[in-house]
Amino acid sequence: MRTLIRSAGYAWILHLVLTAACVWALHVHGTYRVLAGPLLKLLPWAGVAVTALSALMLLVSLLPGGGGLIARTLDRLDRRSMWLAALLLPTCFAASAYATSPLLGYLFLGFGLTTAAASLVAVTRRVVADGGATLAAGLRWLQGAALVVIGTFLLWSVVVFVNGASDWSVPVEHDSEVVAIVMTVVDTGLGDLVPHAQTELRSWRSPGRLERLVLAPGENSRIWIGQPVRVHVHPGYLRVPWVSALELDEVRHARQILQVSPTAFHAMKQLFTALLQRRQWEEALAVGRLFVQAYPDDVGGIEHIAGLLGVAGRYGDQIELIEPLVARRPEYTTLCMLGFALDRSGNHGRAIEVLKRATRIRPDDFRALHFIGEAYTALGRREEAIAAYEAELVVRPGSAEIRRRIRALRSAIAAR
Repeated sequence: MRTLIRSAGYAWILHLVLTAACVWALHVHGTYRVLAGPLLKLLPWAGVAVTALSALMLLVSLLPGGGGLIARTLDRLDRRSMWLAALLLPTCFAASAYATSPLLGYLFLGFGLTTAAASLVAVTRRVVADGGATLAAGLRWLQGAALVVIGTFLLWSVVVFVNGASDWSVPVEHDSEVVAIVMTVVDTGLGDLVPHAQTELRSWRSPGRLERLVLAPGENSRIWIGQPVRVHVHPGYLRVPWVSALELDEVRHARQILQVSPTAFHAMKQLFTALLQRRQWEEALAVGRLFVQAYPDDVGGIEHIAGLLGVAGRYGDQIELIEPLVARRPEYTTLCMLGFALDRSGNHGRAIEVLKRATRIRPDDFRALHFIGEAYTALGRREEAIAAYEAELVVRPGSAEIRRRIRALRSAIAAR
């Protein structure tokens, strides 16, 4: 009875260790996602394999003359080889992580992986060689085979981790579409503690094919079948391509909405913003023109779109969109925006005219006065620039920057 309790305790400890290793490996495959195709369908079975291995360990430990698991494994192999492998593996992986050059890192990592693979092959060979016809030998053989499977899975997980964690490259974005979503859990014998989800995407590498991908935690709640997505693909430290992110393709998504509702307000703004982020200037401007035509009286919406063009440095396009609104409704904010864009595009004289109109609407606001000072400075009219900045100081007396500009302008006048 005491032996049974002790064996069950050892089995549970080993099961917990294997479960923790399995959970870590699944986390790795959900973070540094390698495009392994149909092999990814085996990931949800990792929990079953761990549970089966733990059960086999318990059974084998109760067999007469079985000995401990570590002792039997060491008896099957040359002990000196095992100790050598145990020393070489952590040394090689540590040397790879802290190597002074990429070439040395590849060499150390390759040597470590080769050593691990050779050890795994040796274990596999002896397990197969020791297979027997008796029940006890058969159970031991099954236990060894399960160890080989789990070991191969964990070794591959280490490769995936090194390949992704050591890769600092900028991802390449590819267009794709969600075709299917598979939701499941990995049962490690402790309940449904490990949620797991995968998706199938239209391949960007081979048209007509599908790519299977593990979903990162939280992604399954943000995607749907038919969703256009952008897949961020890295080359990999070991030259094994992996995926770091799967995100909504806002351009294609907005265009899908606009096909159904051509004047959808939020879809037009979403499409405009996404095109600007991709620096597709002409397409963004075309969408901006459509927005102005569809919503000519939406002052806030037009100001938002024109303001984004200004932030992107597209002052000519900003002027094109904001000028008709100023002609119809010359409000202070729109006049300031137009004056600023004219000044930045080099039309300083007209900028001053527009900004002076703004000061008549809001003489207590500093923005128009500030832009007037900048426009006069660009024209070399320093006295008038000083006057504009001094008027700004009346509204904003605590500005140290404006005082510095005034001193600089006066020094430039004195140096003539």
